[in-house]
Amino acid sequence: MKTICFFGDSITRRGLWLGEIIEHVYPAGIRVYNCGVSGDNATAAIDRLWCDCLSRTPDTVVMMFGMNDVGRDLYADTAVGKEAERIRRIERYKASIRTLAGHIRTVGAELILCTPTPYNDAAPCAGGENHTNNGLAACADFIRAYAVEIGVKCVDFFAAMRPMLGRDAFHYPDLVHPDPHGQHIMAQIFMREMGWIDTIDLVGTYTFTAPNQARFTVEQKLREIYFIEWNLMYGERKKRKLTHADKLALAEARLAAAREKGSEREIGWYAGYLAEVENKEEYESELVRLTLTM
Repeated sequence: MKTICFFGDSITRRGLWLGEIIEHVYPAGIRVYNCGVSGDNATAAIDRLWCDCLSRTPDTVVMMFGMNDVGRDLYADTAVGKEAERIRRIERYKASIRTLAGHIRTVGAELILCTPTPYNDAAPCAGGENHTNNGLAACADFIRAYAVEIGVKCVDFFAAMRPMLGRDAFHYPDLVHPDPHGQHIMAQIFMREMGWIDTIDLVGTYTFTAPNQARFTVEQKLREIYFIEWNLMYGERKKRKLTHADKLALAEARLAAAREKGSEREIGWYAGYLAEVENKEEYESELVRLTLTM
């Protein structure tokens, strides 16, 4: 039995494209785990590589970062005089990818690098005011070259999907995250590059089987918990080691602050975390069971 971990940010974490891949490869004895965290970047992800990804002893790690590394606000028309910071972000991205790749290859896992997906700057609501794809293109150029340098496979989402912008609508209104149609396209691109399918189906979305839907539901609950612990608590974790009690206290304090300022989004994050975090170990066990038996 072969295990593949997909390590990345929210575009990995949302997981519909991974669910489609799972159903395709499951009969071949390949098991897949989602190791994506919303809001993550290549630098922050170094801290969780071992416990969230390599602890599963994967045979293969598929890695994709970039969207949160470039600093999308640095590419707005109003971002004047930000060239040095844009360059600094790209150089940090390159260094972090090299660090992550080194750890992954040290443990003997196969590494597959992915270029980031494009920002949908062709959508009518984009208004031509954000040039994030300039930064993402730099990330993609590095990933392609680095894959050749170290002799690993590269799945080039950026090159494959960017020409589709403006022709096919496959992003949510945030212009960052592929919608169900876009995630179906991602799954198709990935599977073609792996040699698992011959041609890409660009139409529609993908419907999960009931066992896969059950697995996906548990997986997403866990990824929501990890979003709080690995992203929103990142700053505190860099200052000190957080115990479980520390995490609870921090979440409670932030929930109170969110209620004070009336931030429904943050209220949802922290209330959801406090309601679910005690089930984390149970969800972990259930995810493994469902993944192995679906």
